[in-house]
This record gives sequence, C-alpha cells and structure tokens, in this order.
Amino acid sequence: MNEKIEKDNKDIVTAFIKGLNVIKSFDRENTSMTLSDVAKKVDITRASARRLLLTLESQGYVAQIDGFFSLTPKIIDLGYSYFASLPWSDLAYQNMKKVVDACKLSCSISILDGSNVICIMRIPATRILNEGIHVGSRLPAAYTATGRLFMTQMDEKNLYEYVLKLPFKEMTKKSITDPYKLYDKLIKEKKLGYQVVEEEIEDGLMSLAVPIFNRENKMIAAMNIGSHLSYKNTKVLKEEVLPLLINAAKDTSDAIKLLQQY
Repeated sequence: MNEKIEKDNKDIVTAFIKGLNVIKSFDRENTSMTLSDVAKKVDITRASARRLLLTLESQGYVAQIDGFFSLTPKIIDLGYSYFASLPWSDLAYQNMKKVVDACKLSCSISILDGSNVICIMRIPATRILNEGIHVGSRLPAAYTATGRLFMTQMDEKNLYEYVLKLPFKEMTKKSITDPYKLYDKLIKEKKLGYQVVEEEIEDGLMSLAVPIFNRENKMIAAMNIGSHLSYKNTKVLKEEVLPLLINAAKDTSDAIKLLQQY
C-alpha cells in the first residue's frame, strides 16, 4: 500500500502493517535473523524491529536464541484461519484424493496473488515429486499453469495491463520472456478451459491446471498437477491425467455452487 495513503488514513494501523512485514521477512534464505537483520530487511529502525519482535515473541509467534529470532510453528495458526473460512475445503480434498489415488501424482489447489500463485491445499503422492512445493509456496504466475489459467479468465484489456507488469525471467530455455508473446498465446487459449505449461519454470517439469468456479461462474482457484516428464510423458499426462483433473475440479465447482445456495 502507498505510504502516503497509510499516513493519511487514520483507520489504518501502520504498526500492524509493519508487524506483518516483520513476519513476512522470514523466508527460506532468512530463517533466523538478528534485530539489525530484520530492521534492514523491513526498512524500519532497530528500535521498532525490537518492539515488534518482542511483541510477536510474547504471543508465541517468534522465538529468540542467542540474539537470533525465528518464527515458531504457531505462525501456522494464522494460515489455518484462511482454510477454516473455506467451507468447500473438505469437498475439494476428497476430489483431489481421487486424482492422487488414480494417477499417483501430487495434486494441489492454488490461487492467484498479484504476480504469483500460492498453493493453499496439497495432497502429496506416494512417489515424491516436486518436494519443494508445499502449502504456502509462491511461484511466478507467468510460468505456472495456474497463473496462466487465471490470466485466461481476464478480459483482454485487463490481461494486457496485467501481463505488461509481470516480472519475466528466463527460468529455462523454453521460458516465455516477451509479455506480448505471452499475451497473444493466452488470447488464443482463452476458450481452452485448462492450461498446460511445459518446462518453463524447471527443465523436465510439466504442469496442468483446471479451474474451480463459484456459483457466479467466477474462477476462484485452480486444481493443478505437476510431473517430471521422466515419470509421465506428455501424451499420458494430457490423455489420462488431464481428464481426471477436469472431473475433480468440476465436482468441486458443483459442490461449491450447491453450498452457496444455502
């Protein structure tokens, strides 16, 4: 949010925003940090970082050992509040489980958040693939089937503006790095009903995504599967796995629409 808007709006608690930024400053590369580390990363004073970290520590969300702070497992409770607000999560889980049992591949549900997609539900397969993906993982929308599927739901004007703002990076030799090329591709695939991305985020990795709709037929999430092509070839994924995914997402959408009637 714009800093000026924060200062002008008396209803916004800037200290709370800073506290959230402190929580988000911890990541895979920064699992444990000093006061100075946090202050520098969040761009706040050392005194402010100290007050925020000690407040989080008092509530059990942060632990301190020898001057280094780290998040505790209690922080997961904040995420569970989101899942608890989804009345269809149990139904989605059952449908995802059918897909996993049938194709022996991990299945996820993800949503779009800015220029990234976030995994909000995941059922791992017995065979461990893409083990770096877990609930809460963020991936670039430009190179994921989920991200591109959400883009196909946008009208042409919004899609054009959205794509121009995306951060592009050559993840692999097949990655699309030209926003105009991606825009043209998505316009052509708007009526496809699903998205397939092959080896654009990681060599040898293919991802499939199909939409989950609410009662207003607005896409609210995507059910997706990723597989290394060494395990499943492209033909098998498209001809055998994709139909399973489409049926599971449709059943989930139908259940959501039924729930929203009451």
